[in-house]
Amino acid sequence: MKKLLFSVILLFSVYITEAQVRFGFKAAPNISFNRIDSEVDNVDFNTEGVGLRFQLGPVFDIEFKENHYFSTGIIFTSKRSAFSADSSATTQRKIEDYSPQYLQVPITLKLFTEEIGLDKKIYFQFGGTIDFMTNSEGEPENIVKSFRFIDLNSLLAVGLEYGIGINTKIFGGLVYQRGLLDVIKENIYEDNFSLRNDFVALEIGVIF
Repeated sequence: MKKLLFSVILLFSVYITEAQVRFGFKAAPNISFNRIDSEVDNVDFNTEGVGLRFQLGPVFDIEFKENHYFSTGIIFTSKRSAFSADSSATTQRKIEDYSPQYLQVPITLKLFTEEIGLDKKIYFQFGGTIDFMTNSEGEPENIVKSFRFIDLNSLLAVGLEYGIGINTKIFGGLVYQRGLLDVIKENIYEDNFSLRNDFVALEIGVIF
């Protein structure tokens, strides 16, 4: 089994070395919001609007067929998790607002159209992301005591890439990410309260 795993890693490394890999960098301000699911008696939960957050980091596009790429990266991602809790038993209202930060690894396909104009192509990107939390959120005395180390998201993006040189390209597009996991690891209501993070982003970047 170990030999098979080593062989697969070796073959993949050789493929990456010989494949056409595009390196780039992107920034993406996003409007972050969350969804709440609660079955707590006598407590009414509501999301607390939206927040402006951002993404920043390197991206890698690995070509496996003309206009077909496996796209990944290591993206610093900031999100917003905010909610209010109104207790009908105590008539108290509590608001908690968090900014969990992650290193996000996209696992996606990026597909390009043929040129729609001189050096211009439309791209479609879809797949998922694995997010690794980098900061500590939650407090023992709050409703949310701690967040999970890993988050999973679905990703969908559409945009335009424009060549400005032999190898240099700029791109911009819209991105939607939808949280798939409850990001809360521990809360005072145990399994009766969950929260998932979503955002819509405007990405801009450059490929070298």
